[in-house]
Amino acid sequence: MSQPSQSTSAEFPRRLRALRTARGITQRQLAGDNLSVSYVSLLETGRRSPGPEVLQQLADRLSCSVEELRGDIETSATRPAALAVRFGQLALESGRAEEALDHFGTVLRTTDLDPLLRSDARIGAARALEAAGRLEEAARAYETLVQEAIDAPTYLASLGVVLSWCGCLFELGQLNRVVEVGVGAMQQFDRLDAWDSDGAIQLLATVASAHFELGDVGQAERLLQEGLARANRMHSPRARASVLWNASQIASERGRHREALDLAEEALAYFRHGSDRRSTARLLGAYGYLLLRQDPPRPVEAKEALQEALAGLTDSGRGFDRGSILVEISRSHLMIGDPSSAVDAARQSLVEAGPEATLQGAQARTALGAALAAIGDADGATVEFARAAEELGRIHANREAARAWAELGNVLAEAGDAHGAVRAFRHATAELHLVQRHQSTAPASPAPLAAG
Repeated sequence: MSQPSQSTSAEFPRRLRALRTARGITQRQLAGDNLSVSYVSLLETGRRSPGPEVLQQLADRLSCSVEELRGDIETSATRPAALAVRFGQLALESGRAEEALDHFGTVLRTTDLDPLLRSDARIGAARALEAAGRLEEAARAYETLVQEAIDAPTYLASLGVVLSWCGCLFELGQLNRVVEVGVGAMQQFDRLDAWDSDGAIQLLATVASAHFELGDVGQAERLLQEGLARANRMHSPRARASVLWNASQIASERGRHREALDLAEEALAYFRHGSDRRSTARLLGAYGYLLLRQDPPRPVEAKEALQEALAGLTDSGRGFDRGSILVEISRSHLMIGDPSSAVDAARQSLVEAGPEATLQGAQARTALGAALAAIGDADGATVEFARAAEELGRIHANREAARAWAELGNVLAEAGDAHGAVRAFRHATAELHLVQRHQSTAPASPAPLAAG
């Protein structure tokens, strides 16, 4: 090994402190038996320069090379915090969630960090957890950030954090919690007259989606009509596209399939000309979903749109985004007459969704049940439909639960299990009653909203 230079760069004090902090050791531990704590402190403040032997001892105790410690080589631990945050954000945008977590974690272990930079790192870490499929951890991180925003709005208040929190809750199947958090934020918008932003309209659309999944289609439609009016007053194409995207789902549920397709096409025209690859791919997925539900269905076109959507999510999407697309690809294979490929796509959807995405997982199981039934595996189909229906009922997605129970009833009836079929159809009826009860107890219109 070459003899280390006696000179150290002006970066040495910062790198020494950064490496020590990253290793989680104190100045006393770094000093060891042959250096004093005060001497280490002087080194970290730049008031002393180490000789070659001391430099080597410090490098050994920090498990790094002399070159790294001296400043000749850059590492994640010695990288300036602002640069590490940017690298984390780039990794996140490129779909490398674990790498992003490493960058943000390094920043958050830094002492005396600028509050705004710490906020960026904490938000980035929460988003990396979400991208990695660790939805429970991400939801807790977002909730903490939102709660702290009450006391430190200058640093942490962010509508984007509330939106991300609601998105995690949605994927976890905590639909009533989405409504609770979203309505609370919307009431805050009323008080502050703060509706004039794309994020506010996107949050309204997310709350509408939760109402939709809970079976309250009427309330979802009313909220989306309000959102569309606000987006038009704001002259915001992005906000309008977000609302149209959700409105297309409502129109489809109402049986207005042509209208649903027109709404989706208008929204897609905006996103295709923008730079938001993830939103473009997700909307392409929604477009494929609607093509499958036309009368007659258009499965070949749908599969093409869905495969384009899946390709667009390879780098920029989350696992549950890809899982959602794969559910519809499974259904398109089934309609085309390729049940084996439908089974493969549905199983891959379960893998992509991960264990925490309850709503997405249940939808994947429903698709898998249909595919297994098509290849004659009635036992496997029964298991998947039953698990899906129970999960959907547990999270109060009663409309979809009713469909899963009804599909299970059909499978059991075809298999000759009349008693099992009757039980499944009774479950389906019970879930539909819950949907009707929810709709009858919902307010006739949303709470008055401030003019946008």
